[in-house]
Amino acid sequence: MANSRIVLNDKEAVGEWVAWQVGRSVPWSSFYAMGVETDGDLTSGLVFTNFNGSNVTVHIAAVKATRQFSTLMDYGHFYVFELCKLRRITALINGDNERALAVNSHLGFVQEGLMKQAGPNGQDVVNLVLWPENYRKGNGRKMKDNSVYTSACVEAKRDEGNKDRSKQNG
Repeated sequence: MANSRIVLNDKEAVGEWVAWQVGRSVPWSSFYAMGVETDGDLTSGLVFTNFNGSNVTVHIAAVKATRQFSTLMDYGHFYVFELCKLRRITALINGDNERALAVNSHLGFVQEGLMKQAGPNGQDVVNLVLWPENYRKGNGRKMKDNSVYTSACVEAKRDEGNKDRSKQNG
């Protein structure tokens, strides 16, 4: 039986893994990441970037969908909508990535726009949005009752704020 756990406190490792999975060569800046580790290897992850007080961009990577992936999505929902108090999540998906479009649609993302020829190979990029009420996996709000998770998220958010302030001052 596989031994899985949610990773909330190693954003650098999760961020690097997600970047590799989605083909990103430029490092993330100002981000938070969480993932699932199975038998010592990362198997899925979420990277949140471009926070602006109302919206955040998410990058989702998974080797395969598992129950832990669903739990990770619940944690992401809680983090964005309950802890950060944001209004929406944006995902930008290359139009030729049918698997990613299907997974995001299954989660509750809906198409908001299309950027013609904006992808790295000239393909269209689909602009998706997830509103809190459209989330279809679980109920991220139930995570409030998980004090261990809430504490880890609050600590991670506080650490991010401290790092951002030290960058501004240094």
